[in-house]
Amino acid sequence: MMVFQYGIVEMTNTSSSVLSPRVFAQNAKACGFTSLPEVLTRDFPLQLVRGLFPQVGTTCVYGAPGTGKSFVALDVVLSVAAGLDVLGRRSLQGSAVYVSTEGKAGLKARAIAWAKARDIEVAVLPVALIEEPINLRDGDIVTTLIDRIRRLEVSSGVPCRFVCIDTLSQCLFGDENRQEDVAEFTGATTRIANALGAQVCVIHHSGKDRSKGARGSSVINGNFDTLLALEEGDAEGQIVLRTDKQKNGCREAVHITLERVACGFDADGEVVYSLVVSDESGELVEAGNDNQPLNPPLSAAGEKVLTVLRQAGVDGLEALEWRKRAQAAGVGSDRPSTAHDWIKKLVARGLVEVRPDGRYVVRQ
Repeated sequence: MMVFQYGIVEMTNTSSSVLSPRVFAQNAKACGFTSLPEVLTRDFPLQLVRGLFPQVGTTCVYGAPGTGKSFVALDVVLSVAAGLDVLGRRSLQGSAVYVSTEGKAGLKARAIAWAKARDIEVAVLPVALIEEPINLRDGDIVTTLIDRIRRLEVSSGVPCRFVCIDTLSQCLFGDENRQEDVAEFTGATTRIANALGAQVCVIHHSGKDRSKGARGSSVINGNFDTLLALEEGDAEGQIVLRTDKQKNGCREAVHITLERVACGFDADGEVVYSLVVSDESGELVEAGNDNQPLNPPLSAAGEKVLTVLRQAGVDGLEALEWRKRAQAAGVGSDRPSTAHDWIKKLVARGLVEVRPDGRYVVRQ
């Protein structure tokens, strides 16, 4: 009979163990291991954005130039901070840190456009920005970043849920084709995610051969927990966010529509425009999860506009009166066309019908 020595206990290779499961777990812990009972007592992980971003982990969102990566990134940042749905999916509210290294001049317009489209005061949202590249391959810099975010959490009382690095190339400070450099970078993102219990999202570019995924070393495709690819859609102004990889998840794709919004005037009196992710985005393109809705839920503004029409009852309302009542209810105070846009969207969704006399009524 063979005898094996395991740490501080002796076990034999007989059919019956000399240890109870509880005793083995205690000895495993004493030897520096994590026992299976410890794993089973953990809570199931939550989702930062249902079906897309886990609460804790790392994600690489990549796509070709001009596919709207930064617009999508900012939409997630602001939506998480505001506690709004992201692409029609429920999000976990908290603060966000946005490392914006490209397009600094257009950030104001993008934020204003987003706020107008959502009818939300954006200045009050818990979002902190870094507007210069940071070397995430430098361990001391990563330590400092984690410490700054932790101090912000304590002082504000708001947990950090989302850290967005826009872009990988600006914060790598190395060669994205060199495995060692990329491994150090992805190791840093994992360290940040685990230290903060947050989701770290990195914006990157696709390679010349899009079938091979993100540009650069294969370590990028291997080391991130989630890979999301942005591609041009069939319609003008539409892009598709496709799940290429997600641990403990399924593959799916959602459409994103970018709409043009006037943000203000420049010093020459010219109108400034920016693109923003439409709140109509998020309809499922490819079934990957039976629990995902075919149509995204209405935003708070959409619900208000629909409620106004419901209150009118079977008589319904003409478009002008409906729009005025919606604006009186708080929809479109900063952007009057918001209520009008929602009228068209509710009809397109089939939630509202137009009678022959031109009055709008809620479908029963």
